[in-house]
Amino acid sequence: MSSVRIEAFVSVPPCSGGVAVKRLLKEIEAEYGAQVEIVFHTGPGDPAWEQYAIDCAPALVVGELVKFVGQAPSKESLVGALREAGLR
Repeated sequence: MSSVRIEAFVSVPPCSGGVAVKRLLKEIEAEYGAQVEIVFHTGPGDPAWEQYAIDCAPALVVGELVKFVGQAPSKESLVGALREAGLR
């Protein structure tokens, strides 16, 4: 079984949205475990920001698609994006 990759883009120091994203991803990781792979990118300077043309934090790439930019999504929205990307 392959996992769905979530790439989280957060600022340093983290804004309130970045804090909310980190909290949400801890909850998702606890619930889905090995079904998800979570990677954090702190920018600017991380080349992944340019790769996905992310210019506003927080942002989430789910699978290979940029799904959320400039906001912390609700858990329901993130789970929906994960299911679209193949989470069972």
